[in-house]
Amino acid sequence: MLKLSFILPCYNVAPYVGRCIESIEHQDIPQSEYEVICVDDCSTDETVQIIKEYQAKYPNIQLICHEVNKTAGGARNTGMDAAKGEYLWFVDPDDAIVENVLGDLSKQIERLKVDILFFNYNYIDEEGKAHAVRQFNGEYDILNGQEFFLTYCKKKRLAEITSIWHEVFSATYIKENKIRYPEIKSSQDVVFAWHAYLVAQRVTAVELIAYDHIRRSASTTGSKGKYKAINAISGSLLFAYEILELLQIKPLEKQLESDIVFEVQDAINNDSRIALMMPFKEKRLFYCELQKYKEKIDAVQQYMNRKTIKIFNYNLPYPIWQMAIFGYMCWDRLKR
Repeated sequence: MLKLSFILPCYNVAPYVGRCIESIEHQDIPQSEYEVICVDDCSTDETVQIIKEYQAKYPNIQLICHEVNKTAGGARNTGMDAAKGEYLWFVDPDDAIVENVLGDLSKQIERLKVDILFFNYNYIDEEGKAHAVRQFNGEYDILNGQEFFLTYCKKKRLAEITSIWHEVFSATYIKENKIRYPEIKSSQDVVFAWHAYLVAQRVTAVELIAYDHIRRSASTTGSKGKYKAINAISGSLLFAYEILELLQIKPLEKQLESDIVFEVQDAINNDSRIALMMPFKEKRLFYCELQKYKEKIDAVQQYMNRKTIKIFNYNLPYPIWQMAIFGYMCWDRLKR
């Protein structure tokens, strides 16, 4: 069995994906021990052509092309379905793997045999300068996901450790628990990560720095498309709904349950305010989208403040809804 499956969701990453693939292929273990699964999500640039060029050089690269766009979450699900590795590593194609790190990481995986293994990473700023981010220092016990968070991460909110690229996941554990990415535009990786952490039985961390997270202003994760209706619905309503569903998985520690509720409230009440700043056409689309998600709106309504309830009031006729939104926008500007 392969040790690792690298899963890269690719959408218009032609300038970066080659660097990412090269970092994965130039390592200190045989290429026969891992695979690189690139899932193209209907790119319109030269992403597919570049990946095919690397396929000709490296036999452990697999390219899967979606016929319809499924978002990064859908691309990662496709990669999981195709993966044959013992562990899954979800890598953003505009980032990179630290040079010659797989030998050490493989030893840690074999030694610990956990559901989730965290490690540290480098943050590479826009000037190319590396800053080591050492979230984990010292020796860690192997605990279940909830205990691990409460023991070692309680000074942080759970949201601070939900970047899926600075850990590897046991493929067997993920598949047995049917953990999937929701196909939403924003924060689908956070939903996956929280689900994985909350039900994991064996979680630990090592001090190893294994990943280079590279900052670029135009990255998919760098912006939610703040004035776009689809992104606003996804980042507020759909994300809140998906996170709320985690409360139904199993009983949670009170602190974790409180943290999840906070994230639901934060998403639905803050990200929904984007609707106030949208251009006219986007506001119209936002209103039309509300009609598709009536059940989800009702499910999260108890977590909305009074203004958000009005923003998501799908029962109002469109002209009245539009007037109300305009009034909120003017009030916001006056307050500033």
